[in-house]
Amino acid sequence: MENLENKEFLLSQIRLFDELPMSDIKVIDHMSVMRPVKRGTLILSPLQQTRALFLLKKGQVRLYRANEQGRQFTIDILTDGNVFGQTESFSLTDDDTYVEAMLDTYLCVMAKEQFEVFLAQRPELAMKLLSLLSERLRYTCDLSQQIALADVKSRVLYLLLRLSDRAPVQKGDWRRVNMRLTHADVATMVGASRETVSLVFSELRKTGVLKKRLLSYMLNAEKARKAMDLPDLSEAESY
Repeated sequence: MENLENKEFLLSQIRLFDELPMSDIKVIDHMSVMRPVKRGTLILSPLQQTRALFLLKKGQVRLYRANEQGRQFTIDILTDGNVFGQTESFSLTDDDTYVEAMLDTYLCVMAKEQFEVFLAQRPELAMKLLSLLSERLRYTCDLSQQIALADVKSRVLYLLLRLSDRAPVQKGDWRRVNMRLTHADVATMVGASRETVSLVFSELRKTGVLKKRLLSYMLNAEKARKAMDLPDLSEAESY
């Protein structure tokens, strides 16, 4: 992969660290370990806990929970530049969360003790981390409200709008959902069956709301909002 061997470059692309000087990036480089993870690998689970900060360099991971019957509910899907994990002072996941690599993925892992010391010396980084936590909490609450109150079509549209907010690619009213998603993936995020989600996707393509690309989707944001009777979300902050 391009620039994959340049660990300092990849660290500078992590949103949490994108405003740090290169001297701090070099410190993080020395404190962290690069870890390649194969598609389908469980990185974290209730039985496999690691107190550390995981920096997602390249790839895609799914955060989900499962009940006693094995039914899964996807909390979020993260791509390049995101972070997850937990240390003593903060948590971006918890002990009940599974984290699975959806693609071949490259992580940098920082031990909790080293990160706590690094964070204590940089209050501006702590504030940015709090902002990230707040954004994720808001996203989870908003999605939970949609699942509780909206029909499946509106849930799917809301999810696609929020995911498209994370991608910089826009062409007029068209936005890219820049991640690999199956209908089953979407179903576990909106609390519906895969068959129902497949029917919704088929309808959205027929009505010109959604286009399938090789490794992504293109969403017509204006049509999606009209279908949900939503205001313009383009100014909402994304992570």
